[in-house]
Amino acid sequence: MILTRISRALIRRSERQFGVKFEYIHEIAQTDLGLLLRYNKVFSFLDPNKKAPIPAYHIARLRGAITADCGTCVEAEINLATRKGMDAEMIDQVLTRDYAKLSKELAAVATLADAVVERREDDPTARAILRSAYGDAGLIEICYAMNGAALLPGVKRALGHATSCDLGILRKQAKTRKQ
Repeated sequence: MILTRISRALIRRSERQFGVKFEYIHEIAQTDLGLLLRYNKVFSFLDPNKKAPIPAYHIARLRGAITADCGTCVEAEINLATRKGMDAEMIDQVLTRDYAKLSKELAAVATLADAVVERREDDPTARAILRSAYGDAGLIEICYAMNGAALLPGVKRALGHATSCDLGILRKQAKTRKQ
């Protein structure tokens, strides 16, 4: 079927963009193109990044993916952050929770993501910092980024395609990407 071939080509293009394989998306496409379209709506929830600064947006995505403990998802987020200009040192700080070296605003992004996505708690102080720094629209986009990046690994895990994070390996990969 031509639509299936087109969808496979688009998935392969995304794999090149993200730097990881998307076996589970191929499975969805093979099963039902209508379900693939629904998945794409969920996936598009994350993009585009227009309201928050690039580092804030990608820190939110990284922390969201890390909380979902999917190694290839975190690797994809590292690749995207690197392609958008985040340096390896900042990515490493986010991976290791070394927020003290981040600006107050970027530390607040990571802190809010950890509270909301990982611990299912609120952090009014971090939210106030983000709202002040990036406005309501920036805060909302950061919220989408952290929660969307945590959601996708759940779909992957439910289909049997998730891999556990090995942050040591991912940190090494992140450091070599910019060199």
